[in-house]
Amino acid sequence: MRNNFLKMQNIIELRHLLHENAELSGKEVKTNAILNEFLEKLNPDVHIRNIGGQGIAVVFKGKNKGKRLLVRGDIDALNIPEGDRHCSHRCGHDGHASILAGLAQRLSEKRPEHGEIVLLFQPAEETGQGAKAVIADPQFEQIKPDMAFALHNIPGYAKNKILLRKGCFAAGSLGLKLIFDGVTAHASQPETGHSPQHVLSALIDIFGKKAEMLRDEKPLTMMTMTHAVLGEETFGVAPAHAEIWLTLRSYDNEKLQHLTADVVQLCAMVAEKQNFEFGSSIHEAFSATMNNDEAVSVVENAAKSLNLDYQYIDEPFRWSEDFGRFADVCPICLFGLGCGEDHLPLHNPEFIFEDEIIETGIKMFESIVFSR
Repeated sequence: MRNNFLKMQNIIELRHLLHENAELSGKEVKTNAILNEFLEKLNPDVHIRNIGGQGIAVVFKGKNKGKRLLVRGDIDALNIPEGDRHCSHRCGHDGHASILAGLAQRLSEKRPEHGEIVLLFQPAEETGQGAKAVIADPQFEQIKPDMAFALHNIPGYAKNKILLRKGCFAAGSLGLKLIFDGVTAHASQPETGHSPQHVLSALIDIFGKKAEMLRDEKPLTMMTMTHAVLGEETFGVAPAHAEIWLTLRSYDNEKLQHLTADVVQLCAMVAEKQNFEFGSSIHEAFSATMNNDEAVSVVENAAKSLNLDYQYIDEPFRWSEDFGRFADVCPICLFGLGCGEDHLPLHNPEFIFEDEIIETGIKMFESIVFSR
């Protein structure tokens, strides 16, 4: 018992160390070094020290042939200051990575009987780029799974409660920039230029009405204007440049694609008619996380075997998770792990991951990978 206690303390200390060295998406250099040092001592059968950028993958092989299961934990932080640090783990990825490290610790002592277990410490989840980069990495062929699992800590639910959903678990989303360019003029002679200010005003009104119309759309599909720009910070120039930034979101990937195409087409038509140059770009794109029924059943059985309280949620979560991209590779299940009914929400500047739920996360994944 004391040995198990010391091992858990070791994992909790690792979580605190990761928390103190929080790094933004794609820049997880210290995080990578800390985790690689921890994993090296566990002698995995395969150790890929950099995949998809600053990601890490370790493989623990069984004695006999079988399926290859992947368990993913994300490792990046958010651009939310904490003390004298410019970023912080206000989403709990320090906890997710520590849960995966705890699972690695247990697999180092007890390999599976069949198949392989891949533990993926994934970078750049917050920007929607990490899973895409991992899958595109040539090294991914060494770890390409037959089924994949991940969890996310969820405030607002009792500690250690398991949250499940078949089909969509979390929304797909993307950031869309719409850019219009005309001709500048002196502010005393605006008629000699070609300003997109009237286009900007009209589109803001159109998008506001469209957002209202979408409120009745099923499955949920949303449009949120997050930013608008007209010209530069000057009193002497009639502007030639305008931008609108939208976040588009849906529980259905096809609806998200259609909405994106419709918005871009509308803006292109307006720009052509009004003689403006037009451009658009997509940022931080996330697929909807579509859980596989069989994979969800595996997680439910794991919760039952541990006598944990579990719940099937009625609606998907509106936030996005780039674990959804792995559904293009194999069946997946993302499940929730409650971190407290009165807990501060994700991305709150005071959010702290609950160390009390780490052991439950480890046990859940342990039960999942040994369930075959």
